[in-house]
Amino acid sequence: MTRRRPPYQLVADVGSVVLVVFILVAYRFFPGGVPGWAFALAWIVAAVVLAGVLTELYLFYREYRTGVLFPMRNASLFILLLSVVGLPVYVAYSFATGQYLGPSTLLLIPVLLAFATRNLFRVHLDAVTLRAKTGFRSPVEVPLFQLQEVAVTDDRITITSAAARPIVLLRAFFFRRHWQALVQKLEEVA
Repeated sequence: MTRRRPPYQLVADVGSVVLVVFILVAYRFFPGGVPGWAFALAWIVAAVVLAGVLTELYLFYREYRTGVLFPMRNASLFILLLSVVGLPVYVAYSFATGQYLGPSTLLLIPVLLAFATRNLFRVHLDAVTLRAKTGFRSPVEVPLFQLQEVAVTDDRITITSAAARPIVLLRAFFFRRHWQALVQKLEEVA
């Protein structure tokens, strides 16, 4: 099943690539030779990327609060949490103390947030689909009516369907409360 990418993700992805290319061109190939209007345009692109990332983070938070998003407890979650909390604090501290980060660093902050957000390992289970991002590849999405088997053991859940590769969820990667809620929802579906 192919899923169209939402506009906020597309804007964040394209804008991130544009910002990285701009930083490479501005500082590696033409240091000091990039006009001021180009930096103003880069700041606008960075603001658009940040708006896309914040939209996605808000949607994650809303899905988490409604009980359909189950984040996996691994480095991707802790990097995202550290980035979301730490980067604004660091930027505020640097401006308060007068330690200027430089435009290249500030322009790349939205890119880092976009990367951390996109790579959050998670399971999304609503009334229609199961979508699991358990690695750095694209998430596996399966409509609930195509699920063939949900095998729950003490340490793992194995989900098979005719439409996609098997999904294996290990208990070690979930908080206890999330694991219990996920098992309960999957048993209701199966």
